[in-house]
Amino acid sequence: MLTVVVPVHNVARWLDICLESLAAQTHRDLDVVLVDDGSTDGSGALADAWAARDPRFRVVHQANAGLGAARNAGAALATGDYLAFVDADDVLPPYAFEVLVNALEQTGSDFASGNVALLTDGELSPSPLHRGTHRQTRLSVDPREHRYLVYDRLACNKVWRRSFWGDTRFPEGVLYEDIPVTVPLYGRARRVDVIDLPVYYWRQRPAGDASISQRMAEQRNLDDRFAAVVSARRSLADPDFANWYAETALQSDLRLVLEVLPDVDDAYRSRFLKLASAFLSDVDASALDRLRSRLAAAWRLTRDGDVDGVVELVRAVRAGAAAGAGAGAGAGVGVGGMAAWRDPAEPAVRATAVSWAGNRLRIDLADERLPLALLWLREAAPGNRVVAQPAARGACLLRPTRLRGREGWRPGEWTVNVAPARDGARALLRATEPISLPSRWVDAETLLAPVVRGGVLRLVVDRPDVFVVEAGADSDDLYVDGFGELAPGTLLRLERAAGVPSLAYPVVVAGPKWMVRVPFADLVTAIGRPGVPGEPPATWRAAIGTTPLLAGPRVVPAEAGPVVVDADPRGVLRVTALN
Repeated sequence: MLTVVVPVHNVARWLDICLESLAAQTHRDLDVVLVDDGSTDGSGALADAWAARDPRFRVVHQANAGLGAARNAGAALATGDYLAFVDADDVLPPYAFEVLVNALEQTGSDFASGNVALLTDGELSPSPLHRGTHRQTRLSVDPREHRYLVYDRLACNKVWRRSFWGDTRFPEGVLYEDIPVTVPLYGRARRVDVIDLPVYYWRQRPAGDASISQRMAEQRNLDDRFAAVVSARRSLADPDFANWYAETALQSDLRLVLEVLPDVDDAYRSRFLKLASAFLSDVDASALDRLRSRLAAAWRLTRDGDVDGVVELVRAVRAGAAAGAGAGAGAGVGVGGMAAWRDPAEPAVRATAVSWAGNRLRIDLADERLPLALLWLREAAPGNRVVAQPAARGACLLRPTRLRGREGWRPGEWTVNVAPARDGARALLRATEPISLPSRWVDAETLLAPVVRGGVLRLVVDRPDVFVVEAGADSDDLYVDGFGELAPGTLLRLERAAGVPSLAYPVVVAGPKWMVRVPFADLVTAIGRPGVPGEPPATWRAAIGTTPLLAGPRVVPAEAGPVVVDADPRGVLRVTALN
């Protein structure tokens, strides 16, 4: 069972949609504790009404004591094996707890953390805070080996194993309750699961109704933010991890208060200088050396007491961000995020798009400052074959057969390099932003798949032993017929996130052929009700065991009962709910 704690304080405007998204979770084994924290707008009565009609909901009423106290009161009443927290103005997609709990059930990790989307005026957009931490699903990882995870300091996009949570308590009577809790738990965890799917829709309140995180220029906000960061750092027993966290704080939580200095009064600036100087005096000086140069300069000016210099530098960064984004951008509080502090980039060549033009693979290049003559592809295999391909007008068209050897196709990986038009060494072709990477079968047995690994574009030649021959509707079932030797007892898994099965079905094996049947009724139940209008449809990828199941060259998009069956860009069989 999963206990979900929902603090409720004067959120009548949003409470119903939040609780509706909890009631609609495809993970049904819930114990929802609503803590009415002295509401005066009718929120408490709304909570009582939910408890009256859904036995999984219960309500505790208490005098107003703040978010931390309400969360602690709810956690003290938890009965589940797992624990989660949800703020009453936010929303969850229907699969959120299913994916997080299934991951923990499979891995035994201490907690699972999912991606976050911002909910602004009813529209969803990616959370910039989680763009790096949740770029891909990673199961059972050691936070000390993936220290960047500590950039995700929310408590509400996670499911905690309650035995790991133990007697953890949120600080009370302060803002930023999450930081002093989540950061030490990262330091204590042995293994965590990271899910790339958005599991939490974080509401951005409209102007005039700002949440805590949107009131950055208030002095109490300043005091509590520094107190939270200092408390979190001091709680970390591992000195290396503590120093790493201090570095991340200078780039994230504390950078946010630095950025508002042009917009605040002298009292705020003086208080900032006092708090920041104390924090910096306890941080290894080498941490500043690892920051981007302009941000490091801002913190050195702060350390030296030159608040006017910091203000001027922030204004310059803000002006640069506005100029880069176009007229009107960058106005008001803040400078446009960490991207605004980037150092001027050296000329580099990036892949901006990968697509298919007829039977050729088109790679578009960002080469405005570095004219290119050739695209080089080097095979990472014995023999190290090299293919050179002319590049013109910012693009290269590659015939896949150029990668086929004299003896036919050979599975392997090709690294893409670029060569300048004159006087320059070859360099790796980078792909620094997410781009579409469409695969294609180049013959009946060979799949060519563009991938990005380590920020570098590569081409993978795959000749799979097992693949889907055909998929579609058969009476009340989705059928999946395939080719390839499979052992009796093999399961086909439908996964919302890579490696985390949502549904599993036995494969019927008949020699080199096999078949699977998935009842449409199971899919209808698993689709769930959207948390908000415009939410992306429920989607699963197919896997055989832990290996993604490729859709063969004969598989074409087809409606099958409540879903569409096709291949995702990587060529894996995909099942998507019809809108």
